[in-house]
Amino acid sequence: MLNFKKYIKILPIMAFFLLIIGAYEINNNEINTDFYYLEENVSNNSEFVSNGIRMNYISKEKVDDELLIIKENFIKNLGENIDIKDNEISYKDSYKEITAIVWKDKIDTKVQITYVNNRRTANTIQLKKEIEQIQNIAAKNIKYFKFVKVKIIEEQKQNILDVLNNKIEKNTLEELSINNGSSAKAILNDGEKINFSFTHYNSDEYLILGTPVIFVTY
Repeated sequence: MLNFKKYIKILPIMAFFLLIIGAYEINNNEINTDFYYLEENVSNNSEFVSNGIRMNYISKEKVDDELLIIKENFIKNLGENIDIKDNEISYKDSYKEITAIVWKDKIDTKVQITYVNNRRTANTIQLKKEIEQIQNIAAKNIKYFKFVKVKIIEEQKQNILDVLNNKIEKNTLEELSINNGSSAKAILNDGEKINFSFTHYNSDEYLILGTPVIFVTY
């Protein structure tokens, strides 16, 4: 059972490092559904802040050619108002920010596309569909990361804790303390790894859920 009263003093950067250890990515044929249930539940029982998805993949194209493909897809789906700097292409408006980075390692051309959204009406399922319109259709080894962030409504907090408890596989929860709250990692009933954190800023409390890791600062 979740128990955020049992704290271990640890620096935030160490907490984040520990949460990443042992994490795995979700592949393109994911069948996990527990995160989407949690996303909907916490969004309905708190004040939605943001959600997002990150896609990593490998391309057979050269870096410049891959950048051209992604640029054309940005323009086709988002219009001409994009920023290009070196190996990075980005788009930003009042409710979403999308950034694509392309680089070459010793063997492959690699791509990372990150989409952060602040519309309550768009869940990570929709974001995934949108981000797939930007990727190279010949992408290989596609992997996804997802997150949702909400501001806690105190009267609904226990309901959120109960739902988390019900979706977490028994004996997989590991908790620790950070300087402004608590962090945890666990395995959901469908086998997907999840990280989550309750944090305090001024008088407000926030919850962020991420699979398999939280890829944004919290």
